Amino acid sequence: MVAAVEVRGLHKSFGALTVLQGVDLRIEEKEVVSVIGPSGSGKSTLARCICCLEEIQQGEILLHGERVDGGRLRNKAMAHLVGMIFQQFNLWPHLTTLENVCLAPVRVLGLAPEAAQERGAALLERVGLGDKLGARPAQLSGGQQQRVAIARALAMEPRIMLFDEPTSALDPELVGEVLEVMTDLAASGMTMLIITHEMLFAREVSHRVIFMADGNIVEEGAPEALFLNPRMPRTKSFLHRMSAHFGTALVAEEGGRR
Repeated sequence: MVAAVEVRGLHKSFGALTVLQGVDLRIEEKEVVSVIGPSGSGKSTLARCICCLEEIQQGEILLHGERVDGGRLRNKAMAHLVGMIFQQFNLWPHLTTLENVCLAPVRVLGLAPEAAQERGAALLERVGLGDKLGARPAQLSGGQQQRVAIARALAMEPRIMLFDEPTSALDPELVGEVLEVMTDLAASGMTMLIITHEMLFAREVSHRVIFMADGNIVEEGAPEALFLNPRMPRTKSFLHRMSAHFGTALVAEEGGRR
């Protein structure tokens, strides 16, 4: 069966700095995979390479069997394959929420403006912003702006969604509303790759969790297995530090058992 995402021997450097060292990754259709790890481990660079925002030095990237590395696909084809949510919202400040969501479907996909508006309004309703169609980004909270960004990505009807630490720029009280939208997306069967520091969320929503360090995948597995019984010393060390922040819930079995 063709994977939704397949990365083979991916190498990426910025000058003399090697960021990814032969990464291999496979994500099946409708699978939700979270990538965790220390800052500087190459997580965000991996996501950016997959959606062709970074050139790679070596390796192959396939989305639903289509080679995408090296600029092999046009923007319209890429937009249907993958959508990406960034740490920053990158909304057009002079456009309303509805206009932000509708712009790319009209200009990139060639969708009629009326159809784009209908799609955009439905998506904003889906992310809980049906009453904010005429608002501009400055009138919205950070959590609301990130939900607009999610609706904007979904408006292109991608088959895969990549999230690059989507809550890292938010105040703590706003994180939950974005994670709720992502949980609903996961439940709907969307294929998702999530770069995140939200460990409890990763444990709850993912089919598989990947731990990255030093530019490569150190360990991966089902959430319960990786968080409760990590095999590699580097993973154990990282989770030990994280449990100091997230508490024993991170490494506790369901029902509160350790």
